[in-house]
Amino acid sequence: MLLDKAKNRGRAFCIILGWLWAAALSAQPPLHQDELARAQQWLAEGRYAQAFEVFQSYAQEKQHPLAQFTLALFYQLGWGRDVDEIQACQWHGKAAEKGVPAANHFFAECLHHGIHQPADYPAAMHWYQQAANLGHAISLCAIVELVMQGKSPETNRQEALQACEAVAAAGSIPAQLQLGRLYLMDESSLRDPQKAATWYGYAAEKGSPQAGYHLGMIHQDIFGDSARALYWFETAASQGYIPAYYPTANLYFMAPVSDKTGMPRADNLAKAYLWLLATERQSAQAHELQAVGQMLGALRQIMPASWEAVLDQRVAQHLQTHHPIK
Repeated sequence: MLLDKAKNRGRAFCIILGWLWAAALSAQPPLHQDELARAQQWLAEGRYAQAFEVFQSYAQEKQHPLAQFTLALFYQLGWGRDVDEIQACQWHGKAAEKGVPAANHFFAECLHHGIHQPADYPAAMHWYQQAANLGHAISLCAIVELVMQGKSPETNRQEALQACEAVAAAGSIPAQLQLGRLYLMDESSLRDPQKAATWYGYAAEKGSPQAGYHLGMIHQDIFGDSARALYWFETAASQGYIPAYYPTANLYFMAPVSDKTGMPRADNLAKAYLWLLATERQSAQAHELQAVGQMLGALRQIMPASWEAVLDQRVAQHLQTHHPIK
């Protein structure tokens, strides 16, 4: 998917946009400087409706490239509105045509994954390369992925891979995540789960919940280490990463029972309930929700009724922190 609604990514984009707009405003007439600076301040403060109105005006009426890119991010990240991948792709395309490097990359992702039109791999390769030529180095990692998927000629694959690894080694979380995916690709000469775990580990240490989730999957499904899998799943879940809720709950639910009582340990019982309830309230996966209903029914038969109110409140606090209702 193109989109990641994680709050950390949204805040990072706000900071980057601040830098971009600071440079761009100096070239604007005084009136435009005031309007755009005010809109950027509103965006930084989370006053999305007011900021959106200004950026939309400049994007549509004045064809301002950075305003078009910013408008795309409103739709991409769900700033003050529902996520709309198609609108995001369309605005990224407009900004890409005017040479905004990150827009080149995101528009390439739209074409790569067929988000707003059928997938077009040659066009995706073109826009990834354009982004890379403009200094957006993470696009080199996407080029390697296209090549490894057999969707592009193997031109300069090794050179692009080395460049991607250099970007990742310099601390780029997106590059680290991309390398993790590349080294887990099935039927690939690059496949190396240990290297994938290493790159995901670097990203997880920097706070990426997505990386933590994938580390959990690697430890669970490839390395067979349930304890490490649970650690990483719960780390990601605690950061509000919804895909990690159910596997965290499941591992707590399936934890060995106490040797003395033959019953689940109290801490595992409480944690299983917490993450099952969070899954029930946030997951959109039918197979998860069906299993969750059965597990919660089983837990409520053995869990002290007095626990529910306290645990329900903890779940509510977690969800309010990470998934506030708009």
